[in-house]
Amino acid sequence: MVTGASRQYDEGAPATAAKTKVNVLVVDDDATKRFALRTILAPLDENLVEAPSGADALRQLLRNEFAVVLLDVRMPIMDGFETAQLIRQRPRSELTPIIFVTALDQAETDMGRGYNLGAVDFVFAPVVPAILRAKVTVFAELYRAQQELRRYRTQLETLVEERTIALTAINRELEAFSYAVSHDLRAPLTSFDALSQKLLERYGRQMDDQAKEYLERMREASERMTSVFDGLQMLFRLTSGEIRRESLDISALADQIVSEMRAADPGSKAAVEIAPGMVDSGDPKLVRILLTNLISNAWKFSSTKQAPTIAIGSEIVDGEKRVFVRDNGVGFDMIDSHRLFGAFQRLHSQSEFPGAGIGLATARRIVNRHGGRIWAEGVLGDGATFYFVL
Repeated sequence: MVTGASRQYDEGAPATAAKTKVNVLVVDDDATKRFALRTILAPLDENLVEAPSGADALRQLLRNEFAVVLLDVRMPIMDGFETAQLIRQRPRSELTPIIFVTALDQAETDMGRGYNLGAVDFVFAPVVPAILRAKVTVFAELYRAQQELRRYRTQLETLVEERTIALTAINRELEAFSYAVSHDLRAPLTSFDALSQKLLERYGRQMDDQAKEYLERMREASERMTSVFDGLQMLFRLTSGEIRRESLDISALADQIVSEMRAADPGSKAAVEIAPGMVDSGDPKLVRILLTNLISNAWKFSSTKQAPTIAIGSEIVDGEKRVFVRDNGVGFDMIDSHRLFGAFQRLHSQSEFPGAGIGLATARRIVNRHGGRIWAEGVLGDGATFYFVL
């Protein structure tokens, strides 16, 4: 009967890819029963390890890991329950699944005690081959899955460690470059600008208009380069330091920024609407830089309109709270949207709208550091809206 059942199992089993064999421990003092269990489980093609006693089972568990233990209840000297108790006391095997094998007439007595000792299942004699194979297969596959997850976790930990080392090295290089920018590169530009200004002040009357124009253009170029270096330093600073989140009054923060812009540009006709009661959680310094960059961006690109308008508000879409800055300025073609947040990426010429091309890249870096996202929607000639979620 066992042979027939095994043949039926083999013929009906689908073809499977090569698998990693797992260890299955069979514990029974009766050699005939162990042979029967081995014959029943042979079609599973796993590593079957036999133990003739509870003490031998414990020795096997010290040497190997097992996907499941088939444990006979009725054994001399140390029965299955005592063996199970000792298995559970050992850290290496405390979570190893145990299936008790017991006679049907002892089921009611054995099951209560067995489950108290951590049994995961019972198999009753006379054993039904298909049922036993199905139960062992469940734990074998579970063990294989756990081993695969463990392998992936180890690989992931190794990858994270490698990436961390690489990022640390990159950040050190960025810090060194930032130092070079602020001292070795920026200083000559400052001197160049100062000398150009002195030339204009002392010898301006002796120069013709074209010479003066050249010097002014040289000063403008140095100022643009200085602005670029300042922007780069800002980006580098945003890659380090901790994010300290706290509750923020976005409405009040936006109002302060707009007031500062009006003071710096008193001739602006921009009408700014700020929604009241906007709150969010974020790093105060970084969120202020984020809002400043987005509002100044809207201020600049709507300045050519006869009636520039800017709206700062928030909305909830699909349960997600997002803040937006909207303007009616020159807008952009959505086909170019992927370029908006790159450093030094410009959709308009320097003569039209001056700037270093760092503001939106800085905004994205800040949002990314908060674990959020930022995106934009626009129509060429009809304004743009920038959204962010912290």
